[in-house]
Amino acid sequence: MLRSSLERASWIAFGAALLLACQGESTPSGVNAAAGAGAGDASAVSNPAGSAGVAANGAFAPSFGTFKRLTESEFRNSVRDLLGEVNIGDLEPDSRLDGFAKIGAAQVAISLNGVEKYQAAIDAATTQAFANTSRRDALIGCVPQSAGDVACFGSFIGRFGRQAFRRPLTAAELERYAALAQSIASSLGDPVEGVRQTTNALLLSPHFLYRVERGAPAAGRPWWRYTSRELASSLAYFLTNTTPDAGLLDAADSDGLASAEGVRTQAERLLTAPTGRASIGNFATELFGVTIVADRAKDPGLFPQYTPALQAAMMREVPMLFESLVFDKRVSALEVFTTRTTFVNRELALLYGLDATGLSAESMTETRLPSDGLRAGLLGTGAFLSLYANQKEGSPTLRGKFIREFLLCQQIPAPPPNVSTVIADPPPGVVLTKREKLAMHREQPVCAGCHQLMDPLGLTLENFDAIGAFRQTEHGLPIDVGGDFDGATFNGPVELGQLLASSEAAAGCLVKNLYRYATGHREVETEQPLIATLTERFAGSGHDMHELMLDLVTSDGFRYVQPASP
Repeated sequence: MLRSSLERASWIAFGAALLLACQGESTPSGVNAAAGAGAGDASAVSNPAGSAGVAANGAFAPSFGTFKRLTESEFRNSVRDLLGEVNIGDLEPDSRLDGFAKIGAAQVAISLNGVEKYQAAIDAATTQAFANTSRRDALIGCVPQSAGDVACFGSFIGRFGRQAFRRPLTAAELERYAALAQSIASSLGDPVEGVRQTTNALLLSPHFLYRVERGAPAAGRPWWRYTSRELASSLAYFLTNTTPDAGLLDAADSDGLASAEGVRTQAERLLTAPTGRASIGNFATELFGVTIVADRAKDPGLFPQYTPALQAAMMREVPMLFESLVFDKRVSALEVFTTRTTFVNRELALLYGLDATGLSAESMTETRLPSDGLRAGLLGTGAFLSLYANQKEGSPTLRGKFIREFLLCQQIPAPPPNVSTVIADPPPGVVLTKREKLAMHREQPVCAGCHQLMDPLGLTLENFDAIGAFRQTEHGLPIDVGGDFDGATFNGPVELGQLLASSEAAAGCLVKNLYRYATGHREVETEQPLIATLTERFAGSGHDMHELMLDLVTSDGFRYVQPASP
């Protein structure tokens, strides 16, 4: 009977959360927790030079919707920071647009099933947080004595609500959530359960699940400036991948982010905090799609070593590699293409042919790759090599396409609908390498243009199989790893990595990708001058990612937005 009452109260709280979020003048207009926030118009506003931070004459800052739903990692991290360590079950997978979940979250609606998963995840999380009495009392900050304990309910809702909504609650919101807590506490005869269910309601609100970024009129300017509270949210989710901390909320409440200098001060603080590493780790995770590794099935007969432990290590290696270069070594970010330092566990070390003595399946250890080997930098990681492969063998075309599109920001068009992408098998008794097969494919004029851009880059990685293990030959034949990168010849992946590390296109693409990740939209033509300025400053800093992030958050592209529609 008690279980039935609690389940019923849970659904009451869920419905009440949506109802409460859609009432009152503070409600974000147009938000619907079930339908999600749609993409806004790709319109733009002027952004002239002369303001604080990076700006450029003629630059514009577009608005791609004012509601950005939390990505899966943002949601998990935020709930953890609000409730403490809790286990969160399955959520609806992120939709990646232009390579980033952060862009997808601003434009793709969540399904009704996704809403149910939010409800189940939040209910499970608060159940865990409230299960331990001392932990529960610390979270609430008081012990409610009865259904009429308005003081305890109110103090908790005001404090926790500010953290969850990333702003203080209005008087009307405080009153409604306190009434909800009293109602549930009275119905169940349990004031603590009333607080837990109200916590569910706060976390199910669109004010928590969505980042509301609309801006406000800026004196003397035709566009709007994001408010300090909106910038606090943007800064936190860009630089720490979680909800704003107390220092950032306090700065926002005192309008301390109204200037570029105030934004920079907080950004510098966040980047030195432990959570600051997440700014680069999650950026690398999204850009290179490493979370998809777990979904890339391989032929178990050919690759029995492709275990969940190996996949997990692959997914951890790439962000750790970026974090080490940017935070620990503080070197040029472009060394990600050339570094011989990486991180492995036992399974990944064995895959790379390294000594696995003393290594475990759980811990990642920094190690050096052989200086005379073909494995170096991002292009030698198991995550990259296994992602761009099928179940049985690597794909030079997919690997080359990723390099062109995500490392150089060069768009490769899709094959024409009437063209077969299947490479015909050679005649019986004839053994051909993949290079020879692709050469035959490029004889088709309609295929030659695109494949000439992709294949030479991917073919240099043919010494690595479908899971990234090294091999000497292909079908008993020697592997030719020579190639051409826009007129520069190279021999093997190490030399290709060196060319990428010295490429202006690769440096500019890294800036572009970070801008997309930070702002949650793909740049439009009128933003190119601003991005060009950021790229120039990036080169001048020796490709220091710290300085790039600080330049980006103080730029007009991060701080200003098109006025909201009437």
